[in-house]
Amino acid sequence: MNTFSHELDDTDLQILRIVQKNGRLTNKEISQMIHLSVTPTYERLRRLERLGYIKGYVAILDAHKMERGFMVFCSVTMNQINKHIAQDFCETVGEWDEVTECYNVSGDGDYLLKVCVNSMQKYQQFILEKLGAFPHVFHVRSTFVMDTLKLTYGFPF
Repeated sequence: MNTFSHELDDTDLQILRIVQKNGRLTNKEISQMIHLSVTPTYERLRRLERLGYIKGYVAILDAHKMERGFMVFCSVTMNQINKHIAQDFCETVGEWDEVTECYNVSGDGDYLLKVCVNSMQKYQQFILEKLGAFPHVFHVRSTFVMDTLKLTYGFPF
């Protein structure tokens, strides 16, 4: 028995496991893997999308080939934080192409950014012209990625 919402059964969970590994499979291929005909498989897949279990489908690109292989995790501490500052920061970060992920965190900083650029010079430019220019940024701590040991886009369930 699963511990997810009552809306999911074992077949739904099978579908989620399959599409998180390969979102390019056709409905026919998925239906063969779960031993269900194409139409019910299609209907289940659309239901999982409609309910928000599947948020979208993406292609995973090679960061180095896209000239974005210089990766930095950037901890940002604000000197002041309130609803308006947080909303403004969130909207602004959403416009920065260099930031591929942004999390509001607890602990030493307020935000954790994943920044992907092609060089140290581009990262410095990002810090000086964008992040450092944002009002209320008090402290930035950069952690440079030397190698990626594990990169998983899905999660086990």
